Amino acid sequence: MNEDRLRFSTYWTVLGLVYVAVVVYMSLAPAPPTDVLPFPQVDKAVHFSAYAFLMLWFGQIYHERPVALFIASGLVMLGILLEFLQGQSGYRTFEYTDITANTIGVASGFCIARTRFGGLLHAFEMFLVRSRD
Repeated sequence: MNEDRLRFSTYWTVLGLVYVAVVVYMSLAPAPPTDVLPFPQVDKAVHFSAYAFLMLWFGQIYHERPVALFIASGLVMLGILLEFLQGQSGYRTFEYTDITANTIGVASGFCIARTRFGGLLHAFEMFLVRSRD
């Protein structure tokens, strides 16, 4: 993982926050019909992948361990809060398995961000800078 600061970190952060807003909206909007899902429990894979992507995204921008742990904690708390709000909505349900999928996703994204994959945004920035020259 490259320790260089990202040149466009503000833009990457804003883009990540937009994705957080999409996750919040999709979590609180009325649920899609379950008869269109390709297999049972597919929503757990969606929960896992959404939170893994969020953590991987922010883990690349804020790769210092204390900050990344703070972000991971915030994402886990967001997943728990949204699940409780779903339970209170009257049209969505509270599920402990969703919280588990969210948390495992965050942990996975955290671990992946500590590998070479944690440098994807930096590599993309280098590609953009080279293509401009």
